[in-house]
Amino acid sequence: MFTKIVLPVDLTDKHQPALDAAARLAEQGGGSVTLLHVVEVIPGLPMEEEGTFYGRLERLARSQLQQLGKSLEERKVSWSVEVRFGKRAAETVRYAAETAADLLIVTAPPVDPAHPAAGVQSMSFTVGMLSPCPVLVVK
Repeated sequence: MFTKIVLPVDLTDKHQPALDAAARLAEQGGGSVTLLHVVEVIPGLPMEEEGTFYGRLERLARSQLQQLGKSLEERKVSWSVEVRFGKRAAETVRYAAETAADLLIVTAPPVDPAHPAAGVQSMSFTVGMLSPCPVLVVK
């Protein structure tokens, strides 16, 4: 059913459940998974002037994504890596639209019972609202 799955990740270790879900869905449908990382561009620190800085962040991201991809490879799931620059939610939605993704899988932030509304400011919430394709939120 889902053949073009996009999994946006940051460089933390919280994405394993989402990675497992992406692998299972890709296995079932013969699909592929794109591991997407968006390097947040810092206002006032343009890419043109700080190419060395942003280049270092891109290399770090690619290295981390390659490590995540190894678990997909072990499961014989086709995968690729994409690194973009900009605002995380906007670039994730733009990438999904540009590539005609079938599914976005996002990791939800933990819910603080004392402040449950804080989650509406998360990337997963924003992507879920703006995505051109279905979104699976993994807790």
